[in-house]
Amino acid sequence: MQSLHVVELRGQVLEVMSVPTIIRKVYTLLDWIRTVFIIATLTFIIGLGTLQVILRYFADLGLRPFAWGEEIIRLSSLWVSFLAASLAAREGAHLCVTFLIEKYLSEKKGAIAKKAANIVIVAILCYLLYLGLLRTLDNIPTSLLNLNISVAWFYAAIPVGFFYLLVEYLLVALYGEHPFRKWRRSEIESCSRM
Repeated sequence: MQSLHVVELRGQVLEVMSVPTIIRKVYTLLDWIRTVFIIATLTFIIGLGTLQVILRYFADLGLRPFAWGEEIIRLSSLWVSFLAASLAAREGAHLCVTFLIEKYLSEKKGAIAKKAANIVIVAILCYLLYLGLLRTLDNIPTSLLNLNISVAWFYAAIPVGFFYLLVEYLLVALYGEHPFRKWRRSEIESCSRM
């Protein structure tokens, strides 16, 4: 049984289940890798997109945009989308319709319904991770139209993204609320009232 520790957050005292050190360290490493990769990929996409636009204006000088630029930008955005989805899951920013649960179920039954929903989400994510892995492996022999790079490098965003989503939702299923969430629900709600 995990012990509870008290945390004060902007004047509110919260009891939070403590997270084992190994989980905290592994999660911190995974989060750092994800964040650095998103920043690097977005920087690359913006830089290449800017260069493509600039090269279009110098066509008179014989310069042309890279033939592969648009394709690389489009496929690189897969990585950003799938990895950013897991960041949104950590912060509880995905669409969640709790109106019916809060209106028609008691607090205890509502908690059970939310736990059951998290278990269903975890099962679906496991299945999607498996399908994404199969899709990636199927695309290893396929290369991009204008470059000799396997499409599998870009399709790998699907299983990696679902892995990160799975980690986030497993933590929510285990702890009731994400233990590494940067924003608490009360802070988000107070910001939306401004």
